[in-house]
Amino acid sequence: AVLDAIATGPCTTSELARRAAVSVPSASEHAAVLRDADLIVTCRVGKAVLHTVTPLGARLLEHQR
Repeated sequence: AVLDAIATGPCTTSELARRAAVSVPSASEHAAVLRDADLIVTCRVGKAVLHTVTPLGARLLEHQR
């Protein structure tokens, strides 16, 4: 569900928490696990960090649908 939430478009951790209906700390933990699995990348843009699905993450989501 968290990967799917990120797939709707790049988002900050706070936005991810809102999209996935979880706490910010939980969203941060989920993002770390997804990043370690190479399913998302996290890039700093100014003061914000944005999470984006990688091609591998997108392929995984396609297979689930």
